[in-house]
Amino acid sequence: MKSLLISAALVIGLVGISTSSAPASGPVVVKITGFAFSPATITITKGETVEWINEDDAPHTVTSNTGIFKSPTLNKGQSFRHTFATDGAFPYYCTFHRGMKATVDVK
Repeated sequence: MKSLLISAALVIGLVGISTSSAPASGPVVVKITGFAFSPATITITKGETVEWINEDDAPHTVTSNTGIFKSPTLNKGQSFRHTFATDGAFPYYCTFHRGMKATVDVK
């Protein structure tokens, strides 16, 4: 009886132990909607990925002011991803609508 109780305690204790790692988080999402990038400014850490998703009926681009990234034309429902490998501020805009501006701050 004593060994049965010890075995049961061990099984109960082992149930809460997990050896799997936590799932990796997905990209940071910026929506393109209402002829604006939303949010207009995001802060991420080096190595993170940003995904821009066009929710407007109009086509848009995501174009870095310094040329380090440039999406193709994004039609409604299409997306573009970029992984940031260095620290800094990365302003960007839409080539079709120059008033659409935003920034990715990488820390």
